[in-house]
Amino acid sequence: MLRSLLGGLGERGATFTVLFPRQSGKNEVAAALVVATLLGNAARGGTVIVCAPTYYPQAAISLERTRRALTRLAHLLPEGVAMETREALIRVGRASAVFLSASPEANVAGHTASLLLVADEAQDVDADWFDRQFRPMAASTGAPTVLFGTAWDGHTLLERECARNRELDAARAGDPYTDFRPRHHQVSWREVAASVPAYGAYVRGERARLGPNHPLFLTQYELTPARGAGSLFSEAQIEAIRGGHPGLSAPSPGERYVAGLDFAGEGDRADATVLTIARAAGGVCQVVALRSWHSAPFGKMADEVAAEVKRWRAERVCADATGMGAPLCAGLAAGLGPRLEAVTFSAATKSALGYDLLAAANTGRLTLFADDGSADFAQCLAELRACRSATGDAGSLRWFAPPGQHDDYVASLALCLRAASGVRPPRVATGRRPKWERP
Repeated sequence: MLRSLLGGLGERGATFTVLFPRQSGKNEVAAALVVATLLGNAARGGTVIVCAPTYYPQAAISLERTRRALTRLAHLLPEGVAMETREALIRVGRASAVFLSASPEANVAGHTASLLLVADEAQDVDADWFDRQFRPMAASTGAPTVLFGTAWDGHTLLERECARNRELDAARAGDPYTDFRPRHHQVSWREVAASVPAYGAYVRGERARLGPNHPLFLTQYELTPARGAGSLFSEAQIEAIRGGHPGLSAPSPGERYVAGLDFAGEGDRADATVLTIARAAGGVCQVVALRSWHSAPFGKMADEVAAEVKRWRAERVCADATGMGAPLCAGLAAGLGPRLEAVTFSAATKSALGYDLLAAANTGRLTLFADDGSADFAQCLAELRACRSATGDAGSLRWFAPPGQHDDYVASLALCLRAASGVRPPRVATGRRPKWERP
């Protein structure tokens, strides 16, 4: 692949795309490409522009990786050609590489790419910003562009160019790498695993942990775009969540319980405060009870929530601390102590909770009790079916209720799953055996 990329650099104005699964050597290939370009142009001169979604840490890491690769090859430098590294710059003889942030907040005007334009993690680079600020850097020189990254939702800068390059390659006669240098390059995790068995074992472990249809596994390892806006859960995932174990009205001796608490929003009488109680055992979260409060005075509701948590002897409680949830969590903390984790919903937090829900649904780690005919069970199932999702920037997942509906039970489930994931294995008492038991 690297040889093909280097050979294609003479195609003026061409754009090449490179898809690699996560943590499989993509950045090393990018660094090797920059190093080879600098070494090949040390006498003649010219500039390589390398951009990443952020300067710290991404572009800075690319610079350091390139510097290390150059240091290993320092013995190949012609006599009298020096290597220099400064902030955002590597110079080899008369050739240089400049490392920039592709964030829309960064000031990148005035740079020219005469040798090569590289975008790392291009799926996270804003397409309009790249077209407006970075592509013109190669307009007068005809320098080729190489975009590196992974798949996301099918509409990113990288995936847009991948689609174009696949069409170009498909229209050419012969076989890629044999009869022509392709514009699109792609490596599967199975190809990497054939050379690095440890990597294959890791990816198979991620598949078992997340499930083969989890958006992160599909995009990061299978290089398959995640679906766009739609239901958070498929019907198959909902059926997997519907368990067969009986619900409980009280804790059973010897079992360990956790809870997830989502507070009702202010001013919405249809919104509910939902407490989910689950049995936590062996990494599995088995919901055994649902409790809800509608239009209850906050003081009375908070007292009843605390009483329920104590009655179930919940070891961990994750509670929504967003908005009015913050003072309510503070009040509960007085009685529950370190068992309570206040979780403020942000875009990043909700994304992580959503991904965890999907992984648990895919792998059977989250199950509801069998349908008991209750209004709570019916509403929980209805919200699971109605909940919507959409992929966002930088691999984020948004999930939300449709207009006029709610996701209180879904949020409570997500918080309960978070609580279950933090339960430590039971402690095993150890000590010296009594004298009469010793051999």
